[in-house]
Amino acid sequence: MDRRKILVAALFVAVTVGLGYLLYFMFFRPTPTEVEIPAGNVNVGAGALPRAITSPPRPIETLVSPAAVLAPSITPPPQLPAEVSSVAHGGSTWIGTLVNKSVSAARLSSNGSDIAYYDKTDNKFYRVDENGNATALSDKTFPNAENISFAPDTNKAIVEFPDGANVFFDFTTQKQVTLPKHWKDFTFSPDSTQIAGKSMGVDPDNRWLFISNPDGSGVQAIEPLGDNESKVDVTWSPNNQVIATSRTGQAMGFDRQQILLIGKNHENFPGLTVEGLGFKSQWSKNGDHLLYSVYNSSSDYKPTLWLVGAQGDNIGAGRKSLAINTWADKCTFSDDATVYCAVPQTMDRGAGFQPDLFGSVPDSFYKIDLSTGLKSLVATPYGSFSAKNPMVSADGKYLTYTNQQTGVLERIQLK
Repeated sequence: MDRRKILVAALFVAVTVGLGYLLYFMFFRPTPTEVEIPAGNVNVGAGALPRAITSPPRPIETLVSPAAVLAPSITPPPQLPAEVSSVAHGGSTWIGTLVNKSVSAARLSSNGSDIAYYDKTDNKFYRVDENGNATALSDKTFPNAENISFAPDTNKAIVEFPDGANVFFDFTTQKQVTLPKHWKDFTFSPDSTQIAGKSMGVDPDNRWLFISNPDGSGVQAIEPLGDNESKVDVTWSPNNQVIATSRTGQAMGFDRQQILLIGKNHENFPGLTVEGLGFKSQWSKNGDHLLYSVYNSSSDYKPTLWLVGAQGDNIGAGRKSLAINTWADKCTFSDDATVYCAVPQTMDRGAGFQPDLFGSVPDSFYKIDLSTGLKSLVATPYGSFSAKNPMVSADGKYLTYTNQQTGVLERIQLK
């Protein structure tokens, strides 16, 4: 009798488990996905690049907008709606497609017209001219590149991988060097001959802001980082005086903070008082001013642009609000007195706390005359576009940017 009860109980358990598995398999089992091999599974020796990793191509639908698929061209169609201009005049403006692929780290080349970039679809580096002709900078591939830092001359770059591996590559000589894994957040000097970054030891007492040669030689520790690494932004000024800004100044209340400028020669620069939080900044062409955005209660916690002196005795002088709501990294200097910005067409209260939520909000483009403070609407893109990383050609003819939603490199003709 006891044996029969045991058998019945065992059968009941087996049937229950079987039914449960069947339900899971039919209704709850996750859809299988292809797995990409991360760069961390590839051995990286001194002076060697990670070998190329073959991964399935991404479908084109995920890379470009429907409009770009229909018109991947830098020249406008023969007929445009009457209200749409092919050249920016302050109204609805046609948008050209310079590179119809998902790109990263686009940077204006030293000739003022070509743009260097990383192609996410084939993991290579290219340079594209103003006519849309792209040339590979190297036949080497850099799969799974996470962060890319171009030198100002765009002939060199540092590639950071998800596993912490770092590679310096010279496109002129086609030589590469593997940099220490505990280095991060790189930037190049104005003349492209040095780099700055953060050396992140396990012990907070062994974390430093440093400069070195691009190949990792000649390392100099500049300032200790301790536990404040996340508050330091590595950004080498065009005048070669400052290599980083730090949100570690004296406490000034909720709506104000002091930003420290860190010099490469241990200079004791005055701190900058900024009216708000969420500090993002960008240097003027000659490094004598800093354009920055912050948010505070007076702005309904929307990011607002400011300008302040940032060189020598002029540090902190002439601080003024530009009274326009956008982030500093959506702006670019075309010369020392002129800034172009992508400005979200709508912005809710509290936008400064969550900038990523506004990555799909359409932008309009504004020109700001810094000498007068005059702001003028340059273009409202024909279509729904959100821009990041804008740049203006040296002749002032084109404003190029990366479409924040698709990664495609697009441009507006300014004149």
